[in-house]
Amino acid sequence: MKWRKWSVFGVLFAMFSLFTLQPTTWVAAQSYSWTGEYYNNQYLQGTPAFTRTDGVLAFDFGNNSPGNGVGTDGFSVRWTALDSFNGGTYRFWALADDNIRITIDDGYTPILNTFGQTQIGQIVSADVPMTAGVHKIRVDYQEVSGNAYAYVTWASLASNPVGPNFPVPQVSYSNVNNGAWTAQYYNNTGLSGSPVLTQSEGSPSHNWGAGSPGGSVPSDNFSARWTSTQTLDAATYQLQLQADDGVRAYIDGTLYINEFHSATTNTYTANVNLGAGQHNIVVEYFEAGGNAFLNYNLNRVTSVIVAPANPNPVNTGTFATVTAARLNVRDNSNATATILVKVNRGEVYPVVGKNGDSSWYQISVNGVVGWVSGRFVTISGNQVAVVAQAQTVAQPVDTGFNVTALTTVNVRNAPNTRGTTVLVKMQRTNTARVVGRTGNNAWWQVNFNGTVGWVSSTFARIQGGAVVGQIPVTG
Repeated sequence: MKWRKWSVFGVLFAMFSLFTLQPTTWVAAQSYSWTGEYYNNQYLQGTPAFTRTDGVLAFDFGNNSPGNGVGTDGFSVRWTALDSFNGGTYRFWALADDNIRITIDDGYTPILNTFGQTQIGQIVSADVPMTAGVHKIRVDYQEVSGNAYAYVTWASLASNPVGPNFPVPQVSYSNVNNGAWTAQYYNNTGLSGSPVLTQSEGSPSHNWGAGSPGGSVPSDNFSARWTSTQTLDAATYQLQLQADDGVRAYIDGTLYINEFHSATTNTYTANVNLGAGQHNIVVEYFEAGGNAFLNYNLNRVTSVIVAPANPNPVNTGTFATVTAARLNVRDNSNATATILVKVNRGEVYPVVGKNGDSSWYQISVNGVVGWVSGRFVTISGNQVAVVAQAQTVAQPVDTGFNVTALTTVNVRNAPNTRGTTVLVKMQRTNTARVVGRTGNNAWWQVNFNGTVGWVSSTFARIQGGAVVGQIPVTG
């Protein structure tokens, strides 16, 4: 009987130890969820605005806030998770707009880090030897402005992973102006007294140059106020103003842009979340001296998820070995196509296609499928299995940023002054939407009234506050 009592006690003690003395990290590792700390600043500083449990690290915030107390821009997040790894080498992948870094077991050096070298829209990866057991994964994310997304995953190389099928968010902007405006002009710069001219106008946008808006309004030292009530859908909108000189704007009584000071061709933007229904918009402006103009845009922001092309490439048994020191992988088989990622000499990647004359090869780089010039790779394996792929021309993506012509500037068909064709000319103070750039930012690819071409950055200034890293390299 005594032996039985001690046996029962021993079993109970063992069960107690099992459920109370085991490390809590193992329980967390089994659930494999993320603890997300969300900060209302870009630098992970201070106390998080909120903390929550996230099931997977795959977020497309678009132009929206991730939660209460955090803005739509200028925020950061720290996610931590505990996962159980088998011994071996693992490949970690990440895709982010704007910056992301991954650290294992609170190590000093991140295994992946795009802070300081933004790689928006590019899948980055790192191969890491992992010991068997539970490891802490920490992901730090930074959103500066504009679109926001973050994706992270990993897999053992022993499973021969193809790579992640991350969606690639893209943002488009559509102009909204569906109501008449009441314009009031004043013969002073302070909107004081009674207006000397009141009239109905289609938009606050004007280019008066050195002239008068009309009537008894002087050509210098005047001000104006435009008021409109417009019916809008529930959406995120980008309010954009460009002026010489000062400007400010209210929506439903809230001041979103306040730049009421002397300026020349400066552009100002603000993101606004609006509900469905009628909204009152007020734009105020003043002109001090010299040329006078005002450009007003209210753009509806739409985030579109675009799946990567050919996410499951066919295994042809053919491989490309990089012979160049650094080689661009592009979205099409020409030297001016958009750069997706860069690869290095000696690296080997599976070939999934080629063009008709075998001068370009389509390869898969950790799940990103793109094109490399045949001059800079050596092909091995079953080349007969590689079939020619149909080509598509990538359409320019509206970045939401503008450039302003500082003088009369040529819009060319390529980013060069030699051997290129002038498509159209932009006059001084004309603006155009930016859709791309060269790697050294010497040229902007723009959409000017439906014509897509290139302008020199020497003669076309990009708007203040533009995040150049968000503009794709297209030439």
